[in-house]
Amino acid sequence: MTGPTSNVLFTAAPRALVAAALFGMLVAKPAPTWGQSRRPEGAEWNQVKPLFGLVEEVAAGAPAPADLELAWQCHFFNADAGVVLVPFTLEIRRGSFASFPLAMYVRVVLRGAPAPRPGPKDALAQYPFEDAAIVEGPIGDRVSRAFTAPPGAYDVYVAIREQPSPSAPTPKTVVVKQEVTVPDLKSGLTTSSVLVAERIERDAADRRATYEQQLDDPFRLWGLRITPATRRVFTASEKLSVLFLVYQASPSWDDKPDVEVRYRVHRNAMVENDGLVAEAPPERFDKTTLPASFSLKGGDLILAERQIPLETLPVGAYRLEIVVTDRVARAAVRRIVPFSVGEPTATPQR
Repeated sequence: MTGPTSNVLFTAAPRALVAAALFGMLVAKPAPTWGQSRRPEGAEWNQVKPLFGLVEEVAAGAPAPADLELAWQCHFFNADAGVVLVPFTLEIRRGSFASFPLAMYVRVVLRGAPAPRPGPKDALAQYPFEDAAIVEGPIGDRVSRAFTAPPGAYDVYVAIREQPSPSAPTPKTVVVKQEVTVPDLKSGLTTSSVLVAERIERDAADRRATYEQQLDDPFRLWGLRITPATRRVFTASEKLSVLFLVYQASPSWDDKPDVEVRYRVHRNAMVENDGLVAEAPPERFDKTTLPASFSLKGGDLILAERQIPLETLPVGAYRLEIVVTDRVARAAVRRIVPFSVGEPTATPQR
């Protein structure tokens, strides 16, 4: 598995994982909580409700509260009922939360549309998505949750506020407004977002997630517990771990796909026609590699995973090129993951 111009080794992760609909993928043991967030209960709504007005003020043009600096990252995965699951991560770049639990409120509106206060009869009917949560602490340097929406262009508002306390009567508050374009993942050969993972763990599981549990723990997917990487600078001693789903592969006569996935590393993420550093032998998802029970018509999915050691790459900028080819439909899609190899530091580069 050595590239033609280098000895970079590409290590394949376990074979394709198979699952049906997205919200029925997880198999997990009963647990007290799923993830770091959950729905508010009882008096906790008193902590959440003030965030409604904050979002409406920011949508109307008021300055957004910013007691902390948060960086946004999101991914897109096909889901049921014509919507896309959008897990998102807010990484704390400046400041910290000190008083828990946190109140969190998410409102999704059409791009450029107002976000007025909901009507009195049906508070959830005016927006593509609206959600409130309580975030248990501490959260380290990030908080993750998810929303769902049909393909389209949206403004996403996320408001977070600390629990007031005697030592902090004025709780830290932040409102993030993020433009998000949700892709159509149901038209022709395509893929989910390519998820760059900081850590991938097997989920010792025996029950499936409900819709609410998927929002609470959005990166508990496909029998895995995934910690997404919020950085794109790695050291040579690390591996670049990527995973993604292949959608709309055409079936062969035996209801199996014939899909080829190639991974290539090129120098300089910003230059199109630059030198190839390494290329792995193609990975195949077909009747010879998939379980006999695999059925595209039955809703089974192809999960591609790859771990790329970086030990032979000099310090510099690179891009990982992923080409997915459907040999039945004679169609192909390409995905690009920019990354850099940097010098080791005491604190991981972001």
